[in-house]
Amino acid sequence: MAIQAPLSKGSQDPNITVVQQQLIALGYGLPRFGADGVLGDETLYAYGVFLVSQGLRAPADESPTSITPAGTAALDMAFAALAQGGDIANIIDERANHPHSGRSVSMPYRLWSQITAVVLHQTAAKIGEKPASWHSVPIHFGITRAGKVIQLYDLTEVCNHANGLNRRSVGIEIDGWYAGIEGKPKTLWQPKNLPTPRQPMDLPDVQATAVRATVQWILNTVAVNGGTVTHIHPHRQSSKDRQSDPGSLIWQAVGLWAQNTLGLSDGGREFTVGDGLVIPEAWDSRYIGNRY
Repeated sequence: MAIQAPLSKGSQDPNITVVQQQLIALGYGLPRFGADGVLGDETLYAYGVFLVSQGLRAPADESPTSITPAGTAALDMAFAALAQGGDIANIIDERANHPHSGRSVSMPYRLWSQITAVVLHQTAAKIGEKPASWHSVPIHFGITRAGKVIQLYDLTEVCNHANGLNRRSVGIEIDGWYAGIEGKPKTLWQPKNLPTPRQPMDLPDVQATAVRATVQWILNTVAVNGGTVTHIHPHRQSSKDRQSDPGSLIWQAVGLWAQNTLGLSDGGREFTVGDGLVIPEAWDSRYIGNRY
């Protein structure tokens, strides 16, 4: 569908509809107007983010005011590759409603080639099933207890969720509070001033399945855009203050699954970033002697 001449803002053209359909399929949502065939600000913003992801535009450049032949050629290539990408999770797109206050100031966007990891978190709270309840959370995806997948940031946005891993990772928050070591309630983080201590939650099958599907979707989407996700990490590896994040239950259900099924790496026995902590033996029996 490569066009022969630029299409300017306000254009109404069948090719605009195709561009919009491709952007939506590639994960660049158009929640207000969708594929309406009119080139407006919403489409131009999504198109600009796509160009950044392809290295065809710098994040600091002014937003595009037209769609060019080179841009549509890049869209065609990414869309053609999408058919080979595999299964896609059923995602509730909240990106247009999210304040994006957790976006990095020094590096707000990155190239697809710079996305190499997924980081798993527990919310250590109960945020709930309403998408609007997640708008204060600086994370790419939130997974509810009922298995809803809520997207809050573009994959190419750098979000402040995992300390030294931010620039290269996509973050997933799993709703609920979980023990650092399953079966040891004393390893559950407790908020101050609670009248009675909390007890660790379980991980519903539907929630674990949704997290795994989201990891797979991230890998597929990054791949069709020319990048490669090679690692999966617990937040613990990048912060000493996140000792129980996401906890052994989540790590074993998703982190080890991603390594065994998708071929990802956690960096190894001694891997940490900044003041992070190694993965303990209680989470992964390969790491004998690693303390919690």
